[in-house]
Amino acid sequence: MHFHRLLVLAAGLLTTATSAPTELFKRDAAGVVDAVAEIADKMTTLNTTVTGYQGGVLGTGTALKIEFQSIQLSHALKDAISTTEDSQNFTGDESNKVAAAFIDLQPKISSTLDNIVSKKAQFDTGLLGIGSVSFLVKWNLQQEKDLSADLGKAVVAKLAEPYASVAPLLNDQIAAAFEKALAAYN
Repeated sequence: MHFHRLLVLAAGLLTTATSAPTELFKRDAAGVVDAVAEIADKMTTLNTTVTGYQGGVLGTGTALKIEFQSIQLSHALKDAISTTEDSQNFTGDESNKVAAAFIDLQPKISSTLDNIVSKKAQFDTGLLGIGSVSFLVKWNLQQEKDLSADLGKAVVAKLAEPYASVAPLLNDQIAAAFEKALAAYN
């Protein structure tokens, strides 16, 4: 009889202990660093293609390639946002690594945007030499600006101090570079 009571009590405690859901977070700074490296890779590929773009009839294929690469970049940004949001707050050391990845990315962003601005005339004749694809470039720039801002906000929310206080300055530089590029396409 006592055994039965102990069994019922143990079963009751077990169900009480396991019925409360536990929320699991992964601390995945390495995943965020990898996601930023993927963005850098996509950005470098896009920059190389934009740099070689000549516009006109012969440039139509390259314009399509640039559009495809812009889509890939947007997907990489979305993946990085998701990885960041799914991560737990970063330690000081992890924050340092994530911040370093973004500091390395920033010049690639600036270079790519500068090259996109320098190719405005070519994009104006990028559709079979007679039509403009500048509207598409502008749309891509706006999408990438918005996604970059979302990623920046997500990362700042996970960073430890002092990185969380300094990171918005880099986010502002990136936003300003996008604004400058967008202004060229207005």
